[in-house]
Amino acid sequence: MKGFKKEIWVTFFIVAALGIFFQLNRMDVFLHINPWSNNASMGEAAGKEDYAGLPRERVLVIYDAGEVQSVLRRHMIEKILTEQKKEAVRLPLHNAGELPEDLGGIVVATNRLKDIPCLPEIEQYVAEGGTVLVLSQLQDDLLTDSLRQKLGVLSVGQEHNAYGVRVPGSMYIGLQGFGFDSAVYSTSIAEARLLPESEVEVTSADGQPVVWSHRDGKGRYFVCNKRERDDKNSYGMYTAMLGQLHEDYVYPVMNMKLYFIDDFPSPVPEGKFERIYQETGMNTADFYRKLWWPEMLNNGDKYNVKYTGLVIETYGSQVKGEFAPLSDGSARLGLIVYGRELLKAGGELGIHGYNHQSLAPAGYGQDHLGYNTWESQGDMEESLRELKRYIEEVYPGYEIHSYVPPSNILSPEGKQALKNVFPHLRVYASLYNGLATAKEYFQNFRVNPDGTCEIPRVSSGYVPLPEDVWENYNVINYNGVFSHFVHPDEMFYEESQNLTWEMMKKGMGDFLSDVNTRFGWLEPATASEGADIMENYFAMDYRLERSPEGLKIHCWNFSRPVTFILRSRKGIVSVQGGRVQKVQEDAYVLTVEQPEFAVEWAGEQQ
Repeated sequence: MKGFKKEIWVTFFIVAALGIFFQLNRMDVFLHINPWSNNASMGEAAGKEDYAGLPRERVLVIYDAGEVQSVLRRHMIEKILTEQKKEAVRLPLHNAGELPEDLGGIVVATNRLKDIPCLPEIEQYVAEGGTVLVLSQLQDDLLTDSLRQKLGVLSVGQEHNAYGVRVPGSMYIGLQGFGFDSAVYSTSIAEARLLPESEVEVTSADGQPVVWSHRDGKGRYFVCNKRERDDKNSYGMYTAMLGQLHEDYVYPVMNMKLYFIDDFPSPVPEGKFERIYQETGMNTADFYRKLWWPEMLNNGDKYNVKYTGLVIETYGSQVKGEFAPLSDGSARLGLIVYGRELLKAGGELGIHGYNHQSLAPAGYGQDHLGYNTWESQGDMEESLRELKRYIEEVYPGYEIHSYVPPSNILSPEGKQALKNVFPHLRVYASLYNGLATAKEYFQNFRVNPDGTCEIPRVSSGYVPLPEDVWENYNVINYNGVFSHFVHPDEMFYEESQNLTWEMMKKGMGDFLSDVNTRFGWLEPATASEGADIMENYFAMDYRLERSPEGLKIHCWNFSRPVTFILRSRKGIVSVQGGRVQKVQEDAYVLTVEQPEFAVEWAGEQQ
């Protein structure tokens, strides 16, 4: 009898404990234990402006004020040099008298070379060891026989479109041997036959020269024989060319590898998608859970990637309140399970929206997407408050720092609504490039006056187009940023109808492997960490001192290590104040950790 009573009491306590457990679980108590944090914190700025009196490196930019292409090239070079903390010295074509002193290089942003008044001085500058970049498609009647010889050209023909890309030279970082054929990507160039001793850096797919160099005396000319395209790829090409201006050219980069997953976590489509089911035998929910997400986590570990997931609460099309909480428990469970696994893997949760309706009133091109338009900013804010409640219920105290606009459409009203509801928002991540006629939200990398950051995405997809890869690799050369995005449901897209899951899986693995092979020095970052890096990059300043024994970087106003690229063929025997990594025969990655950073050259130099 005593044993029987004991069993009753044991059973009672077990049932009571289970009841308490399930009640606490229903009340989400366990979700609030060890809550996830995403609070921003920047360290104190290091370094003093003791060396601010030292001169910045100066690059002369000669341009034709009466020609649109020339002014555009001047603007691009000035933007690059400003971000590199160097000084661009403007010199209009017809005002070009004597050359300024103490130049770190010359950029000629026009093809009217024989019309430059100070051309003899430029030729002497090169003969004595300087480097000149010529940025324009060549035109035969604007050259002299002597100039053709100096530029490494036998003859110049008509202008025409050349397709695809090949990179036989080492001017770019990480791109030697890269190339792709294309019937779409074209560059307008002048037909050019080069002297045998000219060194070709970039060609079209069929070998027509686009960029080459030619030695003259002790110096060199670099020629970029093309018109400007309606895109931003020239920023990478021009940065790579600027890196040839000095035998020890130094410039800062952001150094971050970003990977966004749009619509994740989000409600998983019910049922089965026929192509997925035919290939895997799984419904959509099982495909996400058992194949897609494990592969993403595996890629993150294997290729050193951190994911920023962009949450959506519902795929409904509602744009007028009241925005009721989602009744689908499976979607909330997905936010819990996938969100926690994303955070555990070192990732971050950002937002894509309450739903997939772009935060914009009529007139932003939503019609062709089948989207509804918002009548007021107030409606936008009400939907965002519901999204905020939805996230905070699962992740209390977690700050939302990043936002990706659905279909890359965002209005000023939408931006203000986001700031009003998510005051800790730091990052807007839309698109870097696109057609000028599109009404999408195109961005440059920058810090806004209110402290928020514009961090665009550059390429997309599990099997990215070679043109997009080329663009992303140009951005890496420009400012050290890799920025890519995918969607979980890309198998459903019409654009993916000829792709199987195995093809998409292999495509993404091959792409990330290629990125790591070419740019293994890039550091993975979430969107919030990217904002920290960007703020640091734009806020810091530095000066260079060169000597026969080495070079010094005096750096200040930085709150985290700063990455610099050093283009040099010299060997390095030691560094102080940071770290160095050789990434190709003529390029190093310098990590500056102290205000005083020094490089000592090794022995006898080439």
